[in-house]
Amino acid sequence: MYFKEFLLESKKSSISHFLAFIKKELNLSNLPKIIIVDDPKFSIDNKTFGTFDIDDNCIRIQVSKRHKLDIFRTLAHEIIHYNQRKSGKELNGNDGSVDENEANSRAAVILRKYSKIIDNHGY
Repeated sequence: MYFKEFLLESKKSSISHFLAFIKKELNLSNLPKIIIVDDPKFSIDNKTFGTFDIDDNCIRIQVSKRHKLDIFRTLAHEIIHYNQRKSGKELNGNDGSVDENEANSRAAVILRKYSKIIDNHGY
């Protein structure tokens, strides 16, 4: 296994641990499909590190060259959008919208709680 593949597997394992935490934290019975993207071009093309697609109920998150906690924050943000949609909200993804502000603030709180239970802050 090459070092890059090792890092990706390590991130996937950490993401699984974080997903179990956030599922419990948000009292979710299930999570959407999550696609791990290991290509910085995704962020360049989409102008973001993560997306929640309401049409296919899928989260895509770019992990290349990012710290684990930054990945987790983005993942939490997108899961908040998933939860918003599940509760019947029509999502407004514009900067400063109620939906975006809620996803940003709740993701920050979740990440602070999660960082208190991990030993090495993602290093």
